[in-house]
This record gives sequence, structure tokens and C-alpha cells, in this order.
Amino acid sequence: MSLIVLTLVSSLSWVPIADKQALICPLSELTECLETLSTSVRTQLPSTLEQFKRDIGFRSAMVMPVDDSHLSGLILINKQETPQVQFVNIDSMTYQLELLEQPQLTLWHELGHLENIALQGTVLPNNLSAYQQECLADIYLIWRIARESNDFNLAWQQYHRRNLAALTSVHNMSHWSAPMMIQVLNKYNAIQIGQYSRYQDFLADFYPKIEQLEPSVLQEYSSLIQRTFGASVLQPLPKYLFWRKSKLGLYLKPTFVLLMGEEKAHDWLVQNSML
Repeated sequence: MSLIVLTLVSSLSWVPIADKQALICPLSELTECLETLSTSVRTQLPSTLEQFKRDIGFRSAMVMPVDDSHLSGLILINKQETPQVQFVNIDSMTYQLELLEQPQLTLWHELGHLENIALQGTVLPNNLSAYQQECLADIYLIWRIARESNDFNLAWQQYHRRNLAALTSVHNMSHWSAPMMIQVLNKYNAIQIGQYSRYQDFLADFYPKIEQLEPSVLQEYSSLIQRTFGASVLQPLPKYLFWRKSKLGLYLKPTFVLLMGEEKAHDWLVQNSML
């Protein structure tokens, strides 16, 4: 039985994170979840149910790390907000990506946050930006998919979802993990990653070789994406941030090929100076 199915059947589920545990809690069972926590943990979390609900908003899940000798954090699941499809509009044409097994992927992403926190100061640096944390949670997701399924199908789905979300709203750039994910997907195959029985061993092999996006570079990509795909774009500016276009094209190409087909994707990228 998958972890997400187990969670929904038994309401609450405890899962190991390094030498601690995490509590997975459906939003509908939040009161029961909080009753299982110690006073010292409870004081680190929002004081009211209303605040929990405001914090999670329209997200499908949220992780709340805590400082405790036994508990690494609480993962709140908002099943009603789990997306089933991702839409994007490109040149007045709407494309859509069906999201398979999204509850499971969402949960693994949130578990990845806690796994990475446990590795800070050893495999990972002590300090990580919010953007780096989101990217690394998707790296954990790739490892988990490879271990569970021996293929990258769902990993590519997450990659495409991150690209389409970034094209749809600037607010989604905080989760645009494609520049990091593509390095894993190009360097390894699923069988190779699946041979790492521990995530920390895979991360120790991969992380020192990774190309990181500096905040200023991420901001340039964000500006370029807004200028190219934003609804308010009135006229083309072919030379705008031209030095980022070819790399952005590399990140977008797999997603555009999936949506448009090889020929149309190639033509679009060429016309927009991204190849």
C-alpha cells in the first residue's frame, strides 16, 4: 500500500526521517494530529486551527519543521487542493498537462524538505535559500521515484509541471526546480539512482557537482519568462536578456516537445531565439 493511501486510510501516519519521525496529517484530521504532539512541539506551531488553514491556503500540502529530539516536523495534507491538471497559454493557444499520482508526488516533495533539513551541516550546507530548499525537495522526489518505480516518468511529469507553472505565474518561480532537476535527469538514469538505497548517498554523489543558480540569475530568468509569456506583453523585444535565452530554451525544450511535438517546439524555440 502506498504511503499516501495508508495516510488516507488510517488518517494519521508516522514516517521515518533520518533518526526522527514526521507526522503526516490530513487537514480534516488536524485536531487529532495536534493532540498527539508534545507541548514543546505544539508551541512551535500555529496557535489556532484558523491560522493553520490560512498558512496552507490553496496549497495541496505544507511542511512545518520543528526542533525536537524525536519529531522532525508535521506535513499537512490538503487533499481538496491537489491539482489534477496544469494549464499554460502560449501564443494564444492553451496546452494542458495531466498530473498523474499527484498526491503521492506532493507528499514525497514535502518529505524531501525534512530529509534535506536533516542533512544540512553534513552533506548539505548549513544555510540554504528558500529556492534551494524547493529545488532539493524535488531532487529527493526524483530519488524516491527512481527507487519506487525504476523509471523517470513521474520525475519528468514534475519537471514539466514546474516549467508550466513558471510560465503561468511569476509567483511560481520560487518552485522552478527545472534547472536543477534537468542536471539529474541528464546525468543519471533511473536504475543508477535506484541503486542508492539511502538518499544521502545519492545526494553526496550529486550535490558537489551541481550547477547552482545565483539569485541574480534566477531573477533574470524570471524577467525573461515574464517578458516572453506574460499576458501583458504588447510587443516583442528580441534582444531582451538575450544572453539567457539559449539556456532557457534548453530548460523548456523537453516540455515544449511534449506539448507541441518535436517540429513545432523546434520552430517556436528558433523563432524566439532560444535555440
